[in-house]
Order: sequence, then C-alpha cells, then structure tokens
Amino acid sequence: MMTERIQQLRKQSLNAVNTLSAERALLVTEYYKKADSNLPIPILRARAFEHIMLNKKICINPGELIVGERGPAPKAAPTYPEVCLHSLDDLEIINSRPKVSFRVDEETRE
Repeated sequence: MMTERIQQLRKQSLNAVNTLSAERALLVTEYYKKADSNLPIPILRARAFEHIMLNKKICINPGELIVGERGPAPKAAPTYPEVCLHSLDDLEIINSRPKVSFRVDEETRE
C-alpha cells in the first residue's frame, strides 16, 4: 500500500510532460558572451560549467525526500550546446516524434 505522499509523487511523475529545457544552453551562451576569449579553452569550459552550477534552477518538489532533476522541472531535459546545436528543424522533429517526444515551447525556439 502506498502512502498519500508516494501516491501524490507518483501521480506528479506520471502526469509530467517530457519537455526540452533551454536553461542550460542559455546559461552557456550567457557565459561565453561575457568571457575573456584569450583564456585557454579548458579554463573557458571549466568556468562555463561553474556558471551553470552557480545559476541553474534546482527542482525540489513538495513531498520529495530524494530530490533532483536533470532540468528545471520534472521530465525537463536540458540541451547541451557544447555537444550539439539544434536547428529549428531538429526542434520540430524532437517536438513531434511519435514515440518519445519532448515538447519544445516557443521561448526555446526563439
């Protein structure tokens, strides 16, 4: 038998919609726009990562005892611009895939 807290967390998890979060990509872009481009690449990457860790939204939902999500909300997947830059066509494909899609909002497309 599940407790009321577990039932609520399960319901929240099952009802959450897969989304693509631009938060990480925006933080990386923000950092590189203001970074000193004369620094060695490993230092730039380390400082970009530090900027992400200092500014990333932490998702802690009510009733959770073990917390943490990849993105700023349940089932919100971050993008990694250091690895792959998504075109608008890519975002449309991600949004409309028949099996495992991730909703891409207008703000992310912008």
